Amino acid sequence: CISTCSALCAEPMEKTVPRGLFAALGLTSTQYLLVLLVAAGISQDTHPWQTWDDGTLPSIGFSLGQWMVGLLMTASVVGNAGQYLSEFMEQSYLLQGAADIGIVPRVLGRVLPSGAPFVANFAQLVIILSLLAFDFGDILIFDNFFCATAMLLEFIAFFALRWRRPDMARPYRTPRALFPMFLPAAAVLLIVWVHCLSGSWF
Repeated sequence: CISTCSALCAEPMEKTVPRGLFAALGLTSTQYLLVLLVAAGISQDTHPWQTWDDGTLPSIGFSLGQWMVGLLMTASVVGNAGQYLSEFMEQSYLLQGAADIGIVPRVLGRVLPSGAPFVANFAQLVIILSLLAFDFGDILIFDNFFCATAMLLEFIAFFALRWRRPDMARPYRTPRALFPMFLPAAAVLLIVWVHCLSGSWF
């Protein structure tokens, strides 16, 4: 989340933040498209892309040899680990920041000499371990529900701060012309939120 690491961005943030976000979007989209286009090209006869399902990509890689399967597995493990650890630390720093301003217990703001929020890390670990007792489908519902709720609250906070404190210093000030872009994003989040509620125990 850019809001967590915005203080680390170089000045001027009004240019650095949008450039970084668009560059990351372009690189990520290009990487996904290249992998899928290559896979679709080499498997047109055996695995047409219209019939793809979970696990199809490793099957296509197996047709190129064992080495490709190993590379795909390594890329999958490294990518998932990187995403998990980055999100884990992001949430830990958010808890630390919340503890620093007093909206959660201050003990969650304790850090090591290196600056790592070890108490927040441990609190997250306890929550994650407690979720292991649930069915994987329920865990997905929990995850999607709380992610969508958090994003909706961030949207509400964005507009509330822009309305109540328009002159507050900001790393990046969103132009008013871009405000309508929140509408489709909010609609998608609401759909995810309602779907999670309908597919859960609530």
